[in-house]
Amino acid sequence: MVKLQQAGNTELPELVIEHAGMEQCAPAHAFGPTVREYFLFHYIFAGSGFFLAEGCRYLLQAGQGFMIFPDQVTYYEADRQNPWHYAWIGFRGARAADYVRQAGFSQQAPIYSGLATSPDAQEPADDDPDTPGDYFAQIGRCGFHKGRELKLLGLLCLFLARLAADNRQQLSDENLLCRRDWYVRQAVDFFEMNYARKISITALAAQIGLDRSYFGQLFREATGLAPRQYLLKLRMAKACRLMGHSSLPVAAIAHSVGYDDPLLFSRMFHSVMGCSPTAYRSRRL
Repeated sequence: MVKLQQAGNTELPELVIEHAGMEQCAPAHAFGPTVREYFLFHYIFAGSGFFLAEGCRYLLQAGQGFMIFPDQVTYYEADRQNPWHYAWIGFRGARAADYVRQAGFSQQAPIYSGLATSPDAQEPADDDPDTPGDYFAQIGRCGFHKGRELKLLGLLCLFLARLAADNRQQLSDENLLCRRDWYVRQAVDFFEMNYARKISITALAAQIGLDRSYFGQLFREATGLAPRQYLLKLRMAKACRLMGHSSLPVAAIAHSVGYDDPLLFSRMFHSVMGCSPTAYRSRRL
């Protein structure tokens, strides 16, 4: 069964940057054996070295990279004659493992291989094809300034998205259960981003590529709720949060979570929470 966050739970951020940087390593510069509590990816601009994880030794060079997983014992060392020059980014979050998986990485397949990129590469023009190496050239040069963490987060997302788009085996090599989980995750993400809009479950199922009844069956098996019930609980959880942290009128809150009719919103709220929006707010004061 797919593990999903409870509707409306925003306590865990999807992605958080731990640190990032760039280094021209000295000959035989080594790190480890060590264990980290977050994901850490290195992209190699030049030179070579080796990466040791899960009992496997990978010889790596320019244009390649390696993903380190949380709680994994790893060791890596720069070549003695041609030490590597790399950039890195460490990250964690509620969706980090899922994004890493979508990008094609696993502890059994932690290596990225692509075209080499110069660490001095400039941001690509709008009409130029960008590469994962381009993102890391920018990550490595990202100085300490206002907005740094947001820029790093954006570059990390672009990097993972590019690899996910190129990952042809993302669904074909997964078993049926994982494929079902993927469908449900797409729906949950859609609900999270669009709960304030009018949503057609039939249109959503078609967008994902499933028959409506089959989609509903998969969603209920994974979450314990029908899609419409999940959306209702999500909207009410968002409404409760607004009532607890703002002085917005009930009508404005209703509109904020997808209801044009405040009376309909109040009825739906009472069906889920067991009291009216006004009574709920008064209890919170």
